[in-house]
Amino acid sequence: MKKDGGAVPTGSEVRRDEAGEDRLVARLRAGDGEAAREFYDRYAARLHRFVRNALGAVAATEADDVLQETLLALGEALPYFRGESSLFTFACSIAHRKVASFLRTHGRRERLAAAALPGNEPAEPGDARRTDVSRTLGAIKAEHREVLVLKYVEELSVAEIAVALGLSEHAVESRLARARRAFERALGSPK
Repeated sequence: MKKDGGAVPTGSEVRRDEAGEDRLVARLRAGDGEAAREFYDRYAARLHRFVRNALGAVAATEADDVLQETLLALGEALPYFRGESSLFTFACSIAHRKVASFLRTHGRRERLAAAALPGNEPAEPGDARRTDVSRTLGAIKAEHREVLVLKYVEELSVAEIAVALGLSEHAVESRLARARRAFERALGSPK
């Protein structure tokens, strides 16, 4: 999807513009409302997708709530953002912690991990492959689903995933390998 068409760009289409991002961060820190809208327009859909996929089969309103908590926490954490990663990666690390907190607080980890990935949008004709992938993602552990979404949907590098999840790069590579095996096993199991 191209930015000029009004669609939200995906990971491969968004490349870090360090100077532009530094200006955005400075404007956000200064309390510029237009900068907040720009951040929201640029990253909210991707963050929401990350949160929704990380939560698994949770009502869309709960994913919306976790996204709002993430955005509020991001505003509070901006003074601590050192620019060692992209702003999106920094936001994903906050979202990751908010998702983990939500899952702990509500005590649904096992039930959510076993449930199907939310697919509130009606499937398009010929969209059986996407439905199979969504069901398969919903059948694996949340930690596996999360790392697969960051790698293959958001197209973050292993280093960026490590920052977002607070893990070493080696731990991310190991988790990705386990997640791929879990996905393959779940994909091969009868529905």
